[in-house]
Amino acid sequence: MPQDRYNIVFAGALVAGADPAAVRAKLGSTFRLDAAQLDNLFSGQPVVVKRDVDLMTATRFQQAFLAAGARAEIESLAPIAPPQTGDATAGADTAGLSLAPPGVPLEELDDRGPPRQPDTSALSLLPGEGWDLSDCAPPPLPTPEFDLSALALEPLDARRREDAE
Repeated sequence: MPQDRYNIVFAGALVAGADPAAVRAKLGSTFRLDAAQLDNLFSGQPVVVKRDVDLMTATRFQQAFLAAGARAEIESLAPIAPPQTGDATAGADTAGLSLAPPGVPLEELDDRGPPRQPDTSALSLLPGEGWDLSDCAPPPLPTPEFDLSALALEPLDARRREDAE
């Protein structure tokens, strides 16, 4: 399998807060560039710094640019696969597919298709035929049992006599 290849491209982008003069001097000393080469590098146009290198080398170059305060991009040289022709859709069902009319915003298209009804035939609440909604009611709560053995009742007449006195 052939190894992937990359280009390193610099377009003059600097790391946030980096001094342009210091970055220029650091890149000049790191890559041994003269003033004309530095002018070309910082022209504002994308410049391919290194061509056709492996990923490890491309990463090292990118790290060197970051250490100097600049941002270099790694671009892949992988060829873009041409569109397949012939029987690319031989096994696919394309009967319900169509293209949107020209000029129609794609956000406005409803491509969800007709609404589907879920199959609930396998679901049931209770087995059998003889049930109604009262079977779905929660069970009655148990009646609480209170221990009233420590309580005593006094006759009502005795209490009224005490209050009157």
